Amino acid sequence: DEIRFIARIYNLKDMTAMRSLGPADVDTLVSIKGMVTRVSKIIPEMKVAYFRCMDCFASVNVRPHKGRITEPHRCTNCKQPFTYMLQHNLSEFENKQIIKLQE
Repeated sequence: DEIRFIARIYNLKDMTAMRSLGPADVDTLVSIKGMVTRVSKIIPEMKVAYFRCMDCFASVNVRPHKGRITEPHRCTNCKQPFTYMLQHNLSEFENKQIIKLQE
């Protein structure tokens, strides 16, 4: 079983101005101050796609590349083309939400 933690961090001492954010800040934790102007609904995002061959029932997991899932063209077990079907209930998803801020 996998245990997941959700942390809500607040009151960090170092604040970064939104205008000074740049490529070096990607994948880092920064603290910014602003007003939320718009919030999207929660959007499920597929992290691992689970495909099953409809001929031999072999399965394969595919991770997205640049936000796109590429369906396998040929089964690795029975070598039949285009026999894989996406199994949504066995795929892994994460929720994301888009928040728009202004200074």
